[in-house]
Amino acid sequence: MMASHHTRACPAAAPTPPLRRVLGWLGSSRAERADARVAARRRLFDSIGEMLFASALAPSPRNYGLVHAFLSGEDVATSAAVAEAVRDSGRLSEGAAAKIAEGHAATDLGADTIARLTETLEARIADCLGAAGASRQSAERFGTALEGEAARFADDPGATIERVVALTRDAITATRLVEQQLERARREADALRRDLHQARRAAERDHLTGLPNRRAFEAALRALAHGDAPATVALCDIDDFKQVNDRFGHPAGDRVLRFVGTFLQRELGSDVLVARHGGEEFACLFRGTTADAALARLDRARERLAARSLVNQETGIAFDRVTFSGGVAQLGDTGAAAALGEADLALYAAKHAGKNRIGAGG
Repeated sequence: MMASHHTRACPAAAPTPPLRRVLGWLGSSRAERADARVAARRRLFDSIGEMLFASALAPSPRNYGLVHAFLSGEDVATSAAVAEAVRDSGRLSEGAAAKIAEGHAATDLGADTIARLTETLEARIADCLGAAGASRQSAERFGTALEGEAARFADDPGATIERVVALTRDAITATRLVEQQLERARREADALRRDLHQARRAAERDHLTGLPNRRAFEAALRALAHGDAPATVALCDIDDFKQVNDRFGHPAGDRVLRFVGTFLQRELGSDVLVARHGGEEFACLFRGTTADAALARLDRARERLAARSLVNQETGIAFDRVTFSGGVAQLGDTGAAAALGEADLALYAAKHAGKNRIGAGG
């Protein structure tokens, strides 16, 4: 088992310096950090090309977009469809790609779809309110008519009774029509609410790992940004993940992603939100937890994963050791985006210092 490592943002005997000084001690510069991000984008580009070549797909904009969605996890519906298509054969055929592209256009679960569902639901609620208003007006007219007939009752009781019976019959018919309209609108509204709930859940779920996606994580992070209780954000990145895809193929890489996501969920506990942040990166939100406590918990999870030997279930060949690096940052007054930026820099520092370790933002 590898010894526990974690980089800290400052030496214990000195006040906390800015994180840029820590990165300076590690020999990095702004230009080097920019180069690292370019290298990460190049790795994604190379992985997309490799999957297109392995699947014998033409490098068309459509196919590139599908594979990019699958590998990055940024497009929920497309990622899920591609994952399903490659599950058995490990490759994406032209026919499957075309079907996914057509289906995605018809079943988009993005903001536009949610907006349309919301507008339709509002229209059904308006129908219910309109039917209720019509029922109230009908009752008022019936009451007024009864008052008028009561005033004429003494002059012609028989005719008055006939008119009251007719008014009552009409009122019953009108009430039944309103009840039918209300029931129809209620059923439609219930169905739309279910569709809206499912669309929102799908739009916030990464179908490859089953974890919340980046959108859901950042919404939860923003909700905690101005609270009084302490909270800490962490970004974790699987070390040398490209080698897994290169040696064992993308389906095996997908299984590693699912395993690491489930492992982090289990090891960190139910009070920590674990999400897939894109590619081989996971984000963790520690509610009610200081940065030091979150670092300790994440480092224990890192040690346990590093101590495990994972085997490709399809071939029986060992993956060697799967490890991850991470960066943590306290959620403070500067807001959610600043905390994510600090965690990202701390993650970069951990990678630069040798990987398989946890860095802390300052």
